[in-house]
Amino acid sequence: MKACLSLFSALALVVFFSGCSSFQTGVAQEVVILSFPSEASVYINGEPAGITPLTTKLPRKLTHEIRLEKQGYNPSVKYFTPVPNAKSENFIRFGLQQDLGYYVDLEPGTMKTEMKSDLVPASTGADPFAKMAQQALEADRKLEAGEITPLEHKYIIEQIIAFFEETSM
Repeated sequence: MKACLSLFSALALVVFFSGCSSFQTGVAQEVVILSFPSEASVYINGEPAGITPLTTKLPRKLTHEIRLEKQGYNPSVKYFTPVPNAKSENFIRFGLQQDLGYYVDLEPGTMKTEMKSDLVPASTGADPFAKMAQQALEADRKLEAGEITPLEHKYIIEQIIAFFEETSM
């Protein structure tokens, strides 16, 4: 009987202390991280978390920095931020649900990021057409070398053209 009581007490303490972090950070919410191109490295709050596409759970009551990195593309940083949800408008709220973060959701629930190729120049230079052709040829070279996929090639060419269209206006 004493052994059962000791075991029960130890189990209760483990459950209580493991739940304490939930009071500070909130219960976890499932979020989805997508990128184009895919297979970008994901860092959550500076820690490696996997590659895109990624589904993970993050505590609701904290803001989380998501950094995506992929060779040949500029890094992208976005944030999941807690915002009040529909439950927060309830007239009656229960303290435990409030403490565990059930009245907030992380936004966005799904993060979609289009990473910018490092082949898109920062400026047009003296001869914009020559610069655009040079960047497009480099994208062609990467495609032929197997460094990028045909879909990535199309995406990079579209980014280069869009950049030169915006700067020529």
